[in-house]
Amino acid sequence: MPFLSRSRRRQSKLQESRAPEDSDLKQQRLAATTVIGTPKRFIGTFAVTGAILASVGGAYVSRGRSSVVYREQYDGPGTPPERSGCKIRRADAGVECNVTVRVKEKMRPPVHVFYEIEGFHQNHRRYVQSLEWDQLHNRVALNERPLREGDCGLLYENKSFLLNPCGLVPNTLFNDVVSLAAPASLEMKEDDIAWRSDVKDVLKQPDDFEWRRSTTLDIDDACFEDSSYLSETFCQRSTCAEYGISNSAMNDGAVGRVGTCDGDCAACLGYVCRGSYFDEHKCEPGEKVVFHYHRVDKYAYLYRTFPQVVSPIVGVNAEHFVVWMRPAGLPHFRKLYGRLSKTLDDDLDLVFTVQNNWDVSSFGGKKFLVVATTDAGFESTFLGLAYITVGAICLGLAAFFLAFNLFRPRVMGDPKYIPW
Repeated sequence: MPFLSRSRRRQSKLQESRAPEDSDLKQQRLAATTVIGTPKRFIGTFAVTGAILASVGGAYVSRGRSSVVYREQYDGPGTPPERSGCKIRRADAGVECNVTVRVKEKMRPPVHVFYEIEGFHQNHRRYVQSLEWDQLHNRVALNERPLREGDCGLLYENKSFLLNPCGLVPNTLFNDVVSLAAPASLEMKEDDIAWRSDVKDVLKQPDDFEWRRSTTLDIDDACFEDSSYLSETFCQRSTCAEYGISNSAMNDGAVGRVGTCDGDCAACLGYVCRGSYFDEHKCEPGEKVVFHYHRVDKYAYLYRTFPQVVSPIVGVNAEHFVVWMRPAGLPHFRKLYGRLSKTLDDDLDLVFTVQNNWDVSSFGGKKFLVVATTDAGFESTFLGLAYITVGAICLGLAAFFLAFNLFRPRVMGDPKYIPW
């Protein structure tokens, strides 16, 4: 019997310990506020919401329509006859042509240069998901199986090479090359066109990427011949060592499996800088540098897939690539290519040289070159009209409820509305 009494005492203590604390929160004694939906509150809510939305939409539309915009088509159905020579039927054709934009009205800086694409569905669900953030952000080189079975299953290889980065989004990069040919007094700048956070924090080069420069070395090596890095002409081991490439990089196993090698080579490649915006001003034009990517015999990196717009020493941090990696929400969109920082007088001809590489004939799309005084394009006008439409609906409902309440008011708390 003493055993049973001790057992009951333990159970009573256990039950007492489980009792909630005597507080307003745990005993559910907190004060509650219930908003009663009176006609005045409904009318006021709709009126205020409608006024705010209509004001914001009006500002968007006003900004979009007050800008000076000139656009010229250079590829796709409807291209003017004088630019028929610009059109291509296959990717990476490299056809060059001039596109003249006539400035009829004075344009104050900053003046933006866009490329505009019509009919390309960057907003498709499978397209948006087709990339691998482990490659782009975590800087991990993945093998074939995780690429094939992951989000990159639609496009993960190019012949015998695994794509790095893989997927539809990175590997449909817009690679037309646009340059300002005239007037000579103007310069089209191609920096600061992407979000700084994307360039510095989101997209990152592979962990084992290395590049080295030297202002004192001038080594005669076959790897520095024009575009030899695209065909994997490896540098001599002594060249890589003099530039300071690490031993682990020089011995990563790529030599002998791909490309060419004359003598005792190491897994580093030579590159003669183009300078300017293409190399993000990291080196001077004509300067010789060396670089290393992990297992170039296995992976096709971005500089090999798009040599027209991506430098091997910049890679995924190339601003044109960073801009492309933010998919558009509509199949008709503009993306920033460059900017002009001087005032453009009226009756001025801007002559752009375009190297046409990005094919639109496969999906019946169109390409335009756009010069505008603001980055608010037709997307802003559409968004503004959407705001105005919803705001007008809210204001209409407020007016309807106000009229209904004036002519047929309902007395709050009237017992005749209670269903007995």
